[in-house]
Amino acid sequence: YKIITPYDAQRNAIEQQLKSEELPWEDRCFNVDSFQGKQVHRNEEDHIIVSLVRSRGIGFLKNMRRTNVMLTRCKKSMIICTTHDFVTTGDAADTLVGKLATAMGPTAWLTLSRRVI
Repeated sequence: YKIITPYDAQRNAIEQQLKSEELPWEDRCFNVDSFQGKQVHRNEEDHIIVSLVRSRGIGFLKNMRRTNVMLTRCKKSMIICTTHDFVTTGDAADTLVGKLATAMGPTAWLTLSRRVI
């Protein structure tokens, strides 16, 4: 698996959490630009976890090219970590991620009982 997030601070936080839990962390976490820059044969992965981080304002999601990189690197499965309301209401609903969330419908969502990071 690989983890992709738009922001360096979130990448660093995820990497630190993996280390503190003694989980594999090397070559696991990337920001979108660093993942896109990987060699062509290595910039896809069977399983991708996308951490969107935001709960207000669409920020990164306005950039279609970078969002496309984030969403097109999985071969088998992708988990997008965000809040349902964030991507299905307001300006974010009109983004690629918002449209994907709407198309997938409510059964595609899991609700966690605690904050992970």
